[in-house]
Parts: sequence; C-alpha cells; structure tokens
Amino acid sequence: METRGGVPNTVLVGRERELAILSALLQRTAYGDPVTLLVSGDPGVGKTALVRATRQLSGPVTELYGTCLPLTSLSVPFLALRSAVRGLGPQDGPPPPRVSETTDDVPYLIDTWLDELCAIRPVILTVDDLQWADQSTLDVLMYLIAGQARRPLAILCTVRNDDSNDRLQRWLADIRRLPDIAELSLEPLDRVATGEQMAGLLDATPHQSLVEEVYSHTRGNAYLTRLVVAGLPRDARHIRPDFPDDLRAAVLQSWRRLSPEARRVTQILAVNGAPITADDLRAVTGMDEVLPLLAEGVGAGTIDAASTGTYWFHHPLIAEVLERSMTPDARRQWHAMFARHYETKLTDSPARIEVLVAIADHHDRAGHAAEALDWALTAAAEAGEGGGRPEMLRLLRRAVALRKELPDAPVSVRGLLSRLRTAAEATGAQEEELGAIEQLLEDPDLPALEVAELLVRRMHLRFSTGRAFLSVEDGQAAVRSAAVDMSSWQYALSLAELAHAELWAGTEGASARAQEALDLAVRSGHARATSYAYTAMAMAAMFDQRRNEEAFDHATRGLEAAVIARDWWAYVHAASWEANALEIWTAQEFANHLSGRRERLAELRAPHTYLAFLSASESSSRLAFGDWASVLDQIRSVLGSDPGPVTDAQARLTAARLSAWQGNAAEARAHLARADELFGERTEFLAFPFDAVRSEVALAHGDNRSAYEAAITGATSRGIPPTMCEWLIPLASSALANLIGEQRDAGQDTADALERLENLVTDFPTIIRDIGAPSDLYERQCSALQDLYAVEVARARGHADTGIQWIAVADAFADARLPWEETYACWRAAEALLTHGHHSRDQAASVLRHGLDLSEQLRARPLQALLLSLAESARVPLGRVEVTNTAVSALHGLTPREREILSHVIAGRTYAEIAHALVISEKTVSSHISNLLRKTGTANRVDLARFATRALREG
Repeated sequence: METRGGVPNTVLVGRERELAILSALLQRTAYGDPVTLLVSGDPGVGKTALVRATRQLSGPVTELYGTCLPLTSLSVPFLALRSAVRGLGPQDGPPPPRVSETTDDVPYLIDTWLDELCAIRPVILTVDDLQWADQSTLDVLMYLIAGQARRPLAILCTVRNDDSNDRLQRWLADIRRLPDIAELSLEPLDRVATGEQMAGLLDATPHQSLVEEVYSHTRGNAYLTRLVVAGLPRDARHIRPDFPDDLRAAVLQSWRRLSPEARRVTQILAVNGAPITADDLRAVTGMDEVLPLLAEGVGAGTIDAASTGTYWFHHPLIAEVLERSMTPDARRQWHAMFARHYETKLTDSPARIEVLVAIADHHDRAGHAAEALDWALTAAAEAGEGGGRPEMLRLLRRAVALRKELPDAPVSVRGLLSRLRTAAEATGAQEEELGAIEQLLEDPDLPALEVAELLVRRMHLRFSTGRAFLSVEDGQAAVRSAAVDMSSWQYALSLAELAHAELWAGTEGASARAQEALDLAVRSGHARATSYAYTAMAMAAMFDQRRNEEAFDHATRGLEAAVIARDWWAYVHAASWEANALEIWTAQEFANHLSGRRERLAELRAPHTYLAFLSASESSSRLAFGDWASVLDQIRSVLGSDPGPVTDAQARLTAARLSAWQGNAAEARAHLARADELFGERTEFLAFPFDAVRSEVALAHGDNRSAYEAAITGATSRGIPPTMCEWLIPLASSALANLIGEQRDAGQDTADALERLENLVTDFPTIIRDIGAPSDLYERQCSALQDLYAVEVARARGHADTGIQWIAVADAFADARLPWEETYACWRAAEALLTHGHHSRDQAASVLRHGLDLSEQLRARPLQALLLSLAESARVPLGRVEVTNTAVSALHGLTPREREILSHVIAGRTYAEIAHALVISEKTVSSHISNLLRKTGTANRVDLARFATRALREG
C-alpha cells in the first residue's frame, strides 16, 4: 500500500474515454461520495492497467490494492483483502483489523476500519481479478458495497469476461441490482492506440509495417502486443517468424486446461482458419463427439459459439499458435481434407462465395498449386461480383504468385496483373496497385495507349505512396506514348496530367496545355479524361489568371465527371481544388466544403483511403482556426485503418503541429518522424507543409537553429510556393530572434545570427504569398503574418519597447482568425509591456488575461505556463473585469449593437465568443469593432478596452 499524491511517468494509451469515466468517479469520492466500479474485459485487454491509473487521476489518497489468485489445491480466506492491507504503517492511519476465517464479524470490522481511514483521506480499494476471488472476499465486498455510508471510498473491481463461474455470476447479478453501481466494459485497443503502445514499448516510432503485423495478430490486446513486441529492435519492420515461448504460453493458457480430445478437435478447428459448424467439423474429422468437445472449449473460454451455429476461437492468435504447433505434413493433410469437404458443399446458396474462398485457401495450404490457382480465380471472380473486393484482391495476389510456379497455366500473367491492378484500385490498396502497374509496364508488348494510361496512374500512385511528387518527365513520357492516337482519351488524359505537373513546377505554357487537354477530352466523351482535364483547368485559372470563380466551376465539373468514371483519385483531386478556389485553406468555409464532399464520397462507397484523404485535409484546416477537438477525432478516424502513405503523412503533420502548440513536444517529433519515414523527399511535396511544420516542432523543442534552417529550406524550394509558405519567413525570423536573445543573455557573440537576420530581411522584404486570387480573409492573414515578421525582426535587433507593436499583431491575428498565433502575440505583448515598456499596467493586464483565455480554450499549455509565470512575476491580478451593457450605454455616439459588443470587448472576450453570444458572424463582430476603433480614436482592441474602462471610471 502506498499513500500517493503524485503523477506517474507512464500514461495509458487509447483509454481517454475510460480514464475520463474513472476520473469523474474518483472526483465524486474526493467530495465524500462512495462509488463502486466493475471493470470487465478479456484477459490482457488492460483492466489492471486502467484501475492502477488511479494514481495519475487522483490527489492525495490511501490506495489499497489487492489481487485474487487462481489457487486450485487450497483456499485462503480474504486473500485479496489481506494483500491489500499488507505493508500499511503507523503513518498511514489506524491499523487494519486482524481477521481469520472463523470470525463472523469480519465484514463489520473492515467496514468500521475503513470509516476511520476515510476520515483521514479518501480511500481507493481495488480488488483485481475478481473471477478468482474466494467466497469470503466476495461476502465482505458485498457488505461494503450494499451498506456504504457517505464516505470518500471508491471500490474498484476487475473481472474477466467468463460465464463459466456460476458462483461469481450470481454475485455479480446481486451487485448489479444495487443502486449507483457503475460498469465499464473494456474493449481492445484500436490500430492507432496499438501503435502508440508500441511506441512506448520500443521507445521509438514503430514502422507502419510492424504496426500492421502486430495489430493483425493481437487485435489490440495490450498484453499480447507487449509479448509480441518484446525484444524487437527499435527499427524492426516485421515481427519474428516464430512466436516467443511466453507468448505461446499466454495464448494457450486456457487451451491447455482442456481434455486431450478437446485439445485435438480445437487444433483441427484452427487449421480450418475460419468459423465452422459442428456438423462440418464432424464430417471432416470423423469424430462423433465433436459437439461436447466444442462445448468444453466454450466453457474454458478458448472458443466462442456464435448465434449462427458456428464455432471459432475467442482470440484469433490462439488459432494461429495452434496451427503452427502441428507438423507441416499434418497441416497439409488436414487442409486437403477440408478442401475436399467444402467441394462437396458447393451449391448456389448465399454462402457460395465463402465456400469458394475456403476451397481456394485450403488447396493452396495443402500445396495443390494447379487446383489452388483455378479455385482462386473462380473465387476472385465471384467475390468481385458479390462486393467482396478485399477478398478478391487477396485471391488475385495469390493467383499471380501461383502463376509463376505454373508456366503452362492457361491464364496469362498480363491478364492476372490487369485484374489485380483493377481490384487494388477498387479497394484503395495503392501500394498493391502500384506494384501491379510496375510489373505491367515491364511488358514490351503492351499497347502504347495502355502504357500511357498506366504511366499517368503511376504518377498518381507515386505521389500517393510518397515516392515522388508529380513528375513532368513522367507526364511527357505518357504524352509521347499516347501520341500514336492524338484523338484518343488516353492522349487527352496524358496532356491533362502533364499540365497538372507543369503547373506545380511553374512551367511556361502549362495553362495552354490544360486547355488543349480539355478540348480533346470533351470531344472524346471519356469521363475520366474529362475529369482530370477540368481539374487541370481549375488549377490553371488559379495559378495564372487567379480567377477563383472560374476555377471553382471547372473543379466542380471535374468532380462530377469523376463520379461518372468512379475514379476516386480524380474525385479528391477535384474536391481539393474546389475548396482551394472557394476560400483559403485556413478558413472554416474550406473545411466545411471538404466535409460535405467527404460525406458524398462516403455515400458513393469509396474506399477508406480516399475518404481519409479528405478528412486529413479538413483536419489541417480546422487546426488553423482552433477547432483542435475535431482535429483529434478526425486524425484518429484517418489512422484507424491504413489510409495510405500520403494521407498518413498529412495527418501526422497536422498532429505534429497540434502537439507542438499544446506542449507535447516529444509526441510532435514522433509524428514528424513518421511523416519523414513515409516520404523520401519532403521538400518536393509542395502540397504539404513539411518544412513549416518542421520549423514549428523545432521551435517547440527550443531548437532555434533547426527551426531557422527548416524555414529557409521551405522558403527557397523550387516551383510554386509550398503550403504554409506564408509562415516560413515569420518562423525564420522568430527562430533568429530567439537565438540572438539566448546568445545575448549568455554573453556570446551574436554577429553570425545578426548577419543571417539582415540577409533574411534583404532576401525576403515581405512574406511569401501563395498562388490564387486573394480573398479578404487571406489578405488579413498575410497582413498579420507580415506584421509578425516585422516585430520579430525588431525583437531580434534588440528593440525592447515593442509592446504596442505586439498588441497590434495580436489584434491582426484575431481579425485573421488565427487563434494560435494570436495567443503567442498576446504573450509577447504582455512580456514587452511588463518587462520593457512604460505603459499602463491595465493595458498589459488586459492583453495578458486575453492571452490566458485563448490558451485555455486551445489548451496551449506552453503559452499558458508562460503567461501565468509572467502574471505571477509581475503581480498582475487575473480576475475578470465584467462590465454590463447598461454601464456601456453611458458612452455617447455608439449604436445599441456597438455598446453591446463593447461590453464584451471590455470583458476580454474573443471574436468567436462575442459572435457566439450574440448569434452573429465573426465578420460582423470585426466590422463593428472597426467602427468602434474609428469612433473612439483607438488603435486596437486593447486600447479600445482601456479607453472605455477609463471613460466609465471617470464618468
């Protein structure tokens, strides 16, 4: 037992919801209410880890932890309770009562002792593995739970999902009838949380291929994941070919308790590889007593009985371990027997596809190559017609491999690769599709028009898999190949995508090429070529003429053509340029538009890969305007299944930015490392802000030199400016200002850093601007970032009295709807005013309080800590100034709405808060505040609040 008030270094992953529930219950305990929580789940799912997390959720408490044991030959009364109080010392409170199995008043004695203990501090009594509890322990717990008085006592119990213990089930049924009993069923971790757990176990970001393999084996069971990962090197890409002994022992623990006959029948069940009925298993094995043996496995928790009448293992890893425990010859023999059995069951029933797949799988594992190929092709064809595209892809992949063993097979390699490529495209398996295309392009007899089409698709897939940005050379090769028929849709498609690549590269004449492609595509009447041509025209309208309305119309036409062609790459390509033409990517309108397009794509039943792409783009937008909670949800959804490299990287960059702003610097680096792993050459991928995010993450780590270098790398990249180009020069100036400040404070030579600063100002007198027609919001954002650049340069040059400049920057960012940057500017403004300035403390306190409000809303912990430290050192009171609309009405010359808004400004509320409170848009708020600034002769919101407060005080 320990009395704890601290926070441990380890944090559970993937259990945010469960921890929130547990935290809320413990909060009730702290207020004096008794609570009881039953946590149930499979072995190894993390029940113990969750209840032991109480030490990180609660304040000073007395924690009593006892565990039950699976004793078989003896019984120790009150075992869990004895272990819970072992180690208590005089400093912890009154000594626990001495109990024995012959004492009838044990429940009363323990209850009385807990009363005395709770009078000192709250108590958490945890009983782990309740399925092994002795009856005496269950009786005491029943007494404590049923008769709980008002006292700060939390009783936490964990129990396995197991219906075989009748005594425990009766106890649980009685407990559940009592009031105020909370229950929590713990499910396995999802794919994302499994990767996070692995990162902690390996002390490194795991390779994605390793995450996929581990998750496919453990299905998110935290204990099994730990066993699979144990001993792997930090850079491992795959699990070991053989399971370690401790993993085998853990997986087969319940199986080993079965009778020899039940173990044998479940071992044969494992060879089947899928759920099966008792009748089918009886037919294959020839064993008459199959049903009782399966029932024995169900009772032991080894296998589950489904309502459909089939049986399968409670955890798929059991099946894998059991099958591997057979000799290779025995496995092949049983696979052959299963194949023959399923052949006799082949009918036109609704289960026909499942039977075909089973036949193909068993022939393959039995070593029957020719039969396996025939059945794989038959099963793949029917799976595709029945909507089973992932199954079709798997079978075609096998067929290609088998064809290499059977050179005389009637089916051609090219035909198989074409089918594989089509299936991979339909399922969003981009790596698989790219591999098939690469092999097809090796065929010297491939028709030229087909070569052109494949070269274009390879461009897209090289981009989507992070291998290379859209290549002008690849586009030119496609055009040359398609030139055999310049009236073909393949030629129009090749021209469109050459124009696409040339527009990104800034090649002269790209817009004219896009127009030529569109004319040819429309004449060809081919939806796919038309889609890409219209989207290329949308890009051209934005890149060259900056005609956003025309660009939006072109992109919409491209999207509708993509729907007709059912080309999902074309769809997300067009949807992205629609959003770009609508508004700058940092705007809520941009995010909302992508959300609508994603919903339509989901209705069209597109693969997760493409839905995730739009979600990732939307989340980067929502992060910019501060909707961080939605960002977390979307990133988890994106990474919940494999989204493909490009989307994974985009989501990781957004997650890295959010982590950096919210103070999770190590997590930010881990996300950035994953993005780097996915993309070989980051700077060339202009659509993604690799260098800007790298600079922000380095700043969060205090690595100012790396932050400067990353920003300059992005600023000097080839082609059109990259995404977040507007941030690059301000980031570089901020890094230099920090570096120069550190050197000055340490008495070091600042000449080199100052020279870099002057070179920066000479080379980049203004920030970098993106392509496209500038919207009003974009102009405000660029203006705010330009102001930030100027004041950072002033800070670097040692200009101390910059408080008013920083206030203006904060106000500009508020007007530009960039709350993270506004919060940073508020801190710098308060710092300059309180440390170096000679201005009113009211002015400094106002901007400081506003910065704290923003940092709390955004959970920007580093800035919040800096603002709180500044307030403490400068002795600035943090109480809110509340001014009623009635008081504001005393000011003359203001409209009723302006008075109403002014009252909110004086109270330190943000544009968003004012808009929400008054049910108006932020743009309307901004317009009214501009009028207030003009009427009062003030320069910004802080000055306005100070002027109004003084006027009210004097009035």
